[in-house]
Amino acid sequence: MTTPAVRPRSRRLRITLAVLAVVVVAIGATVVYVVRSTPQYRTAFLVDTSDPGPSGAQRDFGALADSLGAAVRNAGDRDALSLRRFGGGCGDRGNTEELVASGTGNAERISAAAHALTPGGKATLNSGLLAAIDDFAGRYPFRGSKRNRIVVVTTRGTDGCGGDPAAMNAQVRERMDRLGLQLEFRFVGYRVPVAEQEVLTRLASATGSAAPQFPADAAELNAVLEKVVIPTLPEAKPVELPLQEAPVTACTWGDTSAVPPSPASPPPSSVRLPRQVRLPAGAEVYRAAPGTYLISEAGRKCAVSQYDPTNGRQVLVSDDPTIAEGFGVGLTEWGLSGAVSDCKQFGRTAPELLKQLPADVSGSACKEADTGGTVNIPTGVPGLYLGTVHEDRSTDVKGILYVLSFLGERPVTSDLVCLLHVEQRDVCTASLTYFFLQLTAGKDISAADRDRVVAAIEAYVKSLP
Repeated sequence: MTTPAVRPRSRRLRITLAVLAVVVVAIGATVVYVVRSTPQYRTAFLVDTSDPGPSGAQRDFGALADSLGAAVRNAGDRDALSLRRFGGGCGDRGNTEELVASGTGNAERISAAAHALTPGGKATLNSGLLAAIDDFAGRYPFRGSKRNRIVVVTTRGTDGCGGDPAAMNAQVRERMDRLGLQLEFRFVGYRVPVAEQEVLTRLASATGSAAPQFPADAAELNAVLEKVVIPTLPEAKPVELPLQEAPVTACTWGDTSAVPPSPASPPPSSVRLPRQVRLPAGAEVYRAAPGTYLISEAGRKCAVSQYDPTNGRQVLVSDDPTIAEGFGVGLTEWGLSGAVSDCKQFGRTAPELLKQLPADVSGSACKEADTGGTVNIPTGVPGLYLGTVHEDRSTDVKGILYVLSFLGERPVTSDLVCLLHVEQRDVCTASLTYFFLQLTAGKDISAADRDRVVAAIEAYVKSLP
């Protein structure tokens, strides 16, 4: 009896194993390629190339290109960098253009492309932002494994084609959400007019970004871009300073319709300030009530007036706190009445506010009362709303922090006003920052949100005349 041959089956097995080996090698090579090609950091630069016009005659575009070139040359060798410009005609498809696609080793190409640009057209910021977001939508070029950022370097704070800034901000946020992208934005306003800085700050808030930086010259621009590009530098992380123990001056109670509360124990003679607050030279801490401390000029008088146990109080620190005028710091707090006047600052941003309105006031009326004069700063704490506002003044710093809080037993709205001379700007920064930190003490706020709001307050005070 003859034994059947097995050679064909063995041959097929060898072929199958060979094919599998090729597939395994191909898969392994692909994995290695993807791993090696995926950058840790991917940064897209979006640069304003619009015509500055007569009001922007002091803008030096060559200095901007020099700063950008120096920054990208300091980036890591495996950082993926790209360059896109915006500026041109409204509705023109060419009003934004990607000049250098994302990739590693792009520093010299980006520098050369930036120096070859010629300013012209309107500042089509909206088109540039949407296109820059779309650049991250595809699977290739690969996104960064650790961080994906869009760095907007602009000389204008508004879109040159007009339109509602709030609608533009919503459109940017919607585009990111629809594409499922987690992007960080950094806004650098190079010599942006003071009148336009507030609009750019709103845009940063809408994207959950750190407050914009507003360098006034090439040296400041170099420093800002260097911090943004080099991942090892602390972009938003504050320096961890040791806690500072500051002496406290107790406020007195003025003429009121309520009896001041009797303290359960003697008020403290000093207070430990948060790490984010340093008491400036010539400043002092004043105690209005347990958990309520104000920072203002040293040697001033402080008086508390409580109009009604339910309607709030006023704290004034000045030469004569019996009148609400002059230089100093003032805090006013009151409970919500449900009137349309309560909607002036947060009618569009606080949905809880609409539930407090009486039957004869509609939600649309509340939103219409919010004319957009207040720049909302998202806190990351549900039920706590902050806002800042610019008021025209010639020589003085007037910082105003509006607050709407649903965190206590009843909703409370308040405002902290710091009116001081320009050389005391740091006192206003410390005062507004300390007040915010007291509001969030013991609340569930992340370190990132806390630091972001602190940076936004600091940038706001710096932007004041």
